[in-house]
Amino acid sequence: MATRSRSSGAGLNVLVAVCAFVTVVLPAGIAVLVKAPQPPAGRELYVSLHVQSSGSVIRIPLEDYLVGVVAAEMPAAFEVEALKAQAVAARTYTLRRLSAAPGPADLPASHRGAVLCSDPGCCQAWKSREELLLQWGSADYVKNVVKVVQAVRSTAGLALKHGGELIDSVYHACCGGATEHASEVWGRSVPYLVAVRCVCAEYGFAQVHTVSVKRSDLLAMTAPGLLQGAVPAMSGGVQVLSTTATNRAKTLSVFGAVVKATDLRKALALRSTAMTVTNSGDTVHFTTVGYGHGVGMCQWGAHAYALRGWSFQQILAHYYPGATLERVLSQNLGQ
Repeated sequence: MATRSRSSGAGLNVLVAVCAFVTVVLPAGIAVLVKAPQPPAGRELYVSLHVQSSGSVIRIPLEDYLVGVVAAEMPAAFEVEALKAQAVAARTYTLRRLSAAPGPADLPASHRGAVLCSDPGCCQAWKSREELLLQWGSADYVKNVVKVVQAVRSTAGLALKHGGELIDSVYHACCGGATEHASEVWGRSVPYLVAVRCVCAEYGFAQVHTVSVKRSDLLAMTAPGLLQGAVPAMSGGVQVLSTTATNRAKTLSVFGAVVKATDLRKALALRSTAMTVTNSGDTVHFTTVGYGHGVGMCQWGAHAYALRGWSFQQILAHYYPGATLERVLSQNLGQ
């Protein structure tokens, strides 16, 4: 990825002009032409990143890192205002992690000494230029990377704050129609991570998915950690016992034992806790709506709102109510 910023869009124009005459685009060459921006003031911030795919630890500029995050976390085909919102959310998340980074001895062992990793289950997804070329193909690479760079460039230095502090700007793929309160997922209330209505389902983005599990397999998958030694009542099957205010499953009865929906989702790799359960013979069917924990910004919802003409500022204000968009200076972060 690039390591310097430009003061205008000239670099992007050169990129398009050069690539119009070639059929195969080399990532190394493109990296010279596409320049991700650095923060508008203060010294340039760098991110230490453990790249899961290669096992290596690299050190790259923050704004350059964000290009790889936005490209990995959100489809480049999404509306540009959604990509901008993603860039701000990713920047805020990263700056918060950098400002509160523990000492090397306290970092997760899987990070191999880096503050962040490319595992979306732990930190944020990230892809290198080479990985993006393989994903998009040479025909779409230039168009997509230019669009993502523009989203990062146009929001350079912007982050979300609440009460003077960087917010925990979590996000997920699809909420299915309403986001969730943080307290329902992680057991702690956060003033800007509350349930809000979302139009993703109205645009057909709800992502309904069904997972069918044999009762015997379900017992094997849940007994060690979730049933906590309870004697399973196989005849009882699985039922939703309680739901949250957004109609997500909160607790379920699994063969007679009460299980948290968040724990069951993790154990069965279900897409969300917005689910209905059907017992059919020796099989249990879990039909979920949405994808992810449901807290914070809904990425498909951001795309839907952008299609309606919303700006990235409006999108962020909707999903993180009470948070303010501010220009953050690197020297104020202690980096």
